[in-house]
Amino acid sequence: MAGQNLNDKAYERIKQMMFNYELVPGQRLTFADLADKLGVSRTPVNNALTILAKEGFLDFEPNHGYTVHQLTREEADSLYEVREILELGAIEKAIENATSDKLKGLERRKNAFDQSVVQNTRRGRFFLDQDFHAYIVEMSGNRYLAEYFREIYQRIFLRHRINQYRGDRAQQVPAEHQELFDAIRQRDVEAAKQVISHHIHAGKQYIYSFIFD
Repeated sequence: MAGQNLNDKAYERIKQMMFNYELVPGQRLTFADLADKLGVSRTPVNNALTILAKEGFLDFEPNHGYTVHQLTREEADSLYEVREILELGAIEKAIENATSDKLKGLERRKNAFDQSVVQNTRRGRFFLDQDFHAYIVEMSGNRYLAEYFREIYQRIFLRHRINQYRGDRAQQVPAEHQELFDAIRQRDVEAAKQVISHHIHAGKQYIYSFIFD
């Protein structure tokens, strides 16, 4: 049990380091350095890296070890397509289940993201965005759908480095979140679907301008 706990600790911490851009796409990883940073032996680190490689977050090359995976355009296109399918597929049920308490929970997540923009908080920005959108999927009542959404979201955003939104996008994202929240609160399924599609495609174009253009 203790060994499994160490494996889980190493896995979660390494993933968090990727979220925080302490580990970046293309970076080669070493067991010794990671073990020192995490305060564990090399065995849990090795187990964690093996799992992350199987999940596609890392690349493994014999005699060279592990590197953080760099997202290709083809992968990104597929992941964004799946994300849109999941969100659009969940929204009608989410609106049906939108109780007063759930709307308050969604609003808290929206406000947390807005605050990170106002305060220009870089770390965790995409985690807060994920939390807002994943909560909407969770409102559908299908926890498996929500878990898969989080996995897809992480596959997109753990594979490139963007510290913060810049230019007009910094204001557009909170505005789009507000539009989506309003549509859900008003129980307008078609409006919510339109906002979701626009939001995802606008975000995709913005991200692509950094990592592919």
